Amino acid sequence: KIQSVHTRTDEAYSSMVTWTMIGGNSILKFSDGRRFDIGTKEGANALLRGLTKFDLFSSKMKAISKIQKKKRLNNNDKGVIRDATFVLRELSRHCDEVLFREKIPLSEIQCWLDFTILQLHKMSSDPKWIHKGHLELYDKCLLSDPLTMFLHPVPVDLAFEGKYFQALADFAKAYKSRRSSGDSEKAFEVIFFIVIMAFRSSTESPETNSSAELVFQNFEASGVLEQVFRCIAISRSFEPYAVDVMSPFLDELGTCSGEFLGKKFNKGQPCGDMLYAILDQGLTNFPEISIRLENIKDRVEKMGVCNNCGKSEEELEKLFLMCSGCRSNVYCSEVCQLADWKAHKKECRRATSNN
Repeated sequence: KIQSVHTRTDEAYSSMVTWTMIGGNSILKFSDGRRFDIGTKEGANALLRGLTKFDLFSSKMKAISKIQKKKRLNNNDKGVIRDATFVLRELSRHCDEVLFREKIPLSEIQCWLDFTILQLHKMSSDPKWIHKGHLELYDKCLLSDPLTMFLHPVPVDLAFEGKYFQALADFAKAYKSRRSSGDSEKAFEVIFFIVIMAFRSSTESPETNSSAELVFQNFEASGVLEQVFRCIAISRSFEPYAVDVMSPFLDELGTCSGEFLGKKFNKGQPCGDMLYAILDQGLTNFPEISIRLENIKDRVEKMGVCNNCGKSEEELEKLFLMCSGCRSNVYCSEVCQLADWKAHKKECRRATSNN
């Protein structure tokens, strides 16, 4: 059963390209007869192997730029936007990391990234976004593209170098309302997941092998970490899957060094003020999130002091260990942790059970 068929002219190939949705599959058909189901790993990989020149991203960005100049979009314009976003997402979602790195030139990824940053700057100054949280169709599509692009470490590395996260933070900060409404709730959810995806790619990829703390430092320096906490503060609800993703992210943050947390999450610091604001307003419907935020706050307030001997990190000139159970108490050594276990046991097990 054919659900929908869209025909577009792709200037980069000087050929007619037919998009066909057949039985839930996403088939890209070229005029020379080649067909690629880019909704599957095999199809996406075959497309990348079959192209002698990859310029899909740059050609699609040019098409969207032309459409943006129009005051009113017709159905064909909307279809072009959806198709442009679709091919980028499906390819980056399904293709192998090795092929993504080998077949997609850095210039194409940089073109997409530069275009996205430019759009974020434009969106940040749009009164409709600032006061009402409204976004145009192409804005919504472009905002969401990194969700799949950041499955790969190369775009994430370029994003840090190109100040993408600073532009993303400025976009989030531009929304002036204290509550989410309209498109803003979805936008803040997308921002949160973009940061999560970038964090995973940076810390889990063997190519980058970045420490969690280094990535958090980069997020904080760009201002986007503060906006992640703002997403938590103003969102009306979280889906269960969002809580499941958020929890390990906050757990990793809570294990950062005392030096980083003490400097950036104390009152008077942007992230610290946002953390305390969230806890002051309460997250009664999301105890999993509240517990982890409380743990970060407790650790900041107890920062650098061994829960057994009372010596500080500064005094001993080393970073202390955090209890892996409650993720709150810190110790200068395993000896002190064992010595304090009798007194700490009940509290630790209760906190671990809640977590």
